[in-house]
Amino acid sequence: MNVLVLYQSRNGHTRAAAQAIAQAVQSQRHFASVRSVAEVRSTDVAQADALFIGTWTQGFILFGVKPAGASLWVPALPSLMNKPVGAYCTYRYNPRGSLNKLTDLLMGQGGRMVAQQAFHRDRLDVGMEPFVQSVLDAASGDRL
Repeated sequence: MNVLVLYQSRNGHTRAAAQAIAQAVQSQRHFASVRSVAEVRSTDVAQADALFIGTWTQGFILFGVKPAGASLWVPALPSLMNKPVGAYCTYRYNPRGSLNKLTDLLMGQGGRMVAQQAFHRDRLDVGMEPFVQSVLDAASGDRL
C-alpha cells in the first residue's frame, strides 16, 4: 500500500508527528512518503492509497483555537479524490475543535475522512498506533 503523509509545521512538532506516522506505516510493511503541504502535487495524491494530513493548532486556550493556516493551505491542495484520510494535529494545550475544523476543510477538498487524532507535541506516540491502523484498515477495505 502507498501512503502519503502531509504536514504543515512551524516549529517541527507536526513534521515529527508526520515522520512518526510514516514509521508506523512502514513498520506494517507499507510504503510511506512524507511531504510538506507546500510540496504536494496531484500525482502524489493520485498514487496514494491513503493520506494522513495534519497541522499544528494556534489560538487562545479559551477561545479561537484553530488548525493553523488551514483555511489558506487546504484549498491549495490538489483534489483528495475521495481517498481515505486521517486528519491529525499537534498541540501544546487543548486543541478544542481544531480537528473538526480541519476535517471539514479536507472533506471540502474531496477527502473521505476515516480517522482523526490530536497529538500532544511532547507525547507524539500516544494514540499513534490505533490512529494509523484505522486509516490503513479503511484503505485496505477500498482495495478489496
